[in-house]
Amino acid sequence: MTSTSSEFKPQVNEVNAVIDKLTEHITNNQDRLDFLDILHQFRHTFDTSIVTQAHLTFHHTIPTADARPTSVRPFYKTPQQREVLHKEVEKLLHDNVTRGSASPWTSPVILKKKTDGTYRFIVDFRRLNAVTEKDAYPQPTTEELLNHLAGHRFFTKLDLKSGYFQIPISEADKEKTAFVTQDGLYEFNVLAQGLMNAPPTFQRVMNNLIATGRWNYVVVYLDDILIFSDSIKEHKKHVAEVLSILQKARFTVSPSKCVIAVEKVEFLSHIITVAGIEPSPDKIQAILDIPSPKTLT
Repeated sequence: MTSTSSEFKPQVNEVNAVIDKLTEHITNNQDRLDFLDILHQFRHTFDTSIVTQAHLTFHHTIPTADARPTSVRPFYKTPQQREVLHKEVEKLLHDNVTRGSASPWTSPVILKKKTDGTYRFIVDFRRLNAVTEKDAYPQPTTEELLNHLAGHRFFTKLDLKSGYFQIPISEADKEKTAFVTQDGLYEFNVLAQGLMNAPPTFQRVMNNLIATGRWNYVVVYLDDILIFSDSIKEHKKHVAEVLSILQKARFTVSPSKCVIAVEKVEFLSHIITVAGIEPSPDKIQAILDIPSPKTLT
């Protein structure tokens, strides 16, 4: 029994530290204690030590009607790129994001070099997307969401960790997500970036789970959840309710991208306070930094 307890101690301590950090800015001692209690009550939502899939009745589907499987050979990779790709695939397999496949569908992988010299793993689903029936589920506009937030005082922002990877795919459609490398064939167990209907699926899940019926204190844009309230008392109730829903569905948030009970928050490239909403300074500066045109055309 003792060995089992010591096994989990580092994980428990890590989550405790995360929760402490998320509430350290709250100056009123009683309010801080209340939010500490709320976050500890739903601590599994902040535990990123284990990769999990959400427990949902709705799974992502890929309707392709009578289309025949599309298949592409793997793109050539240098030995260095092949090593990078191998490590990425091993991690995806370890986290149960993907599994081995014997699918007739194949999409190639692209490694896009980032500014820091590392690579971003991207599956090129263009051929699959071309034969996929479009999901017309509506995406909220920035203006629509920001209008909900005007005049409120307290905000909590929750960012789902690798949000797409927490949404399961229908078993019958997993084979359609198969991607090929020079070393093997694999398919996704969860929603993958680049699938045509991924954004509407994610928005539908979030709306059905959280936003619908709670428009007066929650807005959701894909994996960003913003809770807003007029009073700190209301805010405690609203935050506890949303965290309860997320924990019950086994969703995990990314603590480093979350803020709890603040009076100023950035959301959808805007700064929001009780006094008003204005564009983020970074976005304004980016516009100011655009070089002046040298010609009339």
